[in-house]
Amino acid sequence: MYNAKHALLLKEKVHDAQAYVFYMDIRANGKGYEEFVRRTIERYGAIYLRGRVSRVFQLGDKLIVRGTDTLAGKPVEIEADMVVLAAAMEAQPDAKDLARKLGISTDEYNWFSEAHPKLKPVECLTAGIYLAGACQYPKDIPDSVAQASGAASKVIGLFSKPNLESEPTVAEVSEITCAGCLLCKEVCPYTAIESKVILDRAGNPIKTVASVNEGLCHGCGTCVAACRSSSVQLRGFKDDQLLAEVDALAFTP
Repeated sequence: MYNAKHALLLKEKVHDAQAYVFYMDIRANGKGYEEFVRRTIERYGAIYLRGRVSRVFQLGDKLIVRGTDTLAGKPVEIEADMVVLAAAMEAQPDAKDLARKLGISTDEYNWFSEAHPKLKPVECLTAGIYLAGACQYPKDIPDSVAQASGAASKVIGLFSKPNLESEPTVAEVSEITCAGCLLCKEVCPYTAIESKVILDRAGNPIKTVASVNEGLCHGCGTCVAACRSSSVQLRGFKDDQLLAEVDALAFTP
């Protein structure tokens, strides 16, 4: 879309200019976007050539662009005064570090991930953090404004409540059996586990154990699976409770 906008603005600013656009696929998937591309071609005379550019080199004061028009089935060579590369967008280099600090997830390209693409498009898995704009994926202005409005309404709904509710199913640590390896802290996606020093009656340190911040814990169970001493359990889903449910189902007459 910004490529079509470049071609349109070029014709408006330099009336005798001719824009050539090499493309493989045109994805104009917004309201009125296809019409915008067609207007760039039909009204402003931009020439769209389906094919890839194989080489760009300078010859005198001109840039020679060699490519292929796959629809016509022949090579194309254009003398250009300026060549503009329609580069893709990338996430910020520090996006992964910021996501780790906030306790949110990213996709394979380091864009921030939402909790659910349809049911929770502006919310993250970590409560109280909302997404808006191109931090999630490349967006144009209308999509960014719409998402910002949605995120603002979520924040208003959050602040309008007298109390904040949290999930009752959170992790619990047995300080008696905990060895203090803190492997659960390393794997926790919500940074809800901290180290805690156990003191004796005289105030002397005995050992270090893991401690769960219930306000940050979402009960995902990752720490339970990682704990080697089985010292971490989910409230309401402890081993004896699960076995009691199995026994009740298996031996109910």
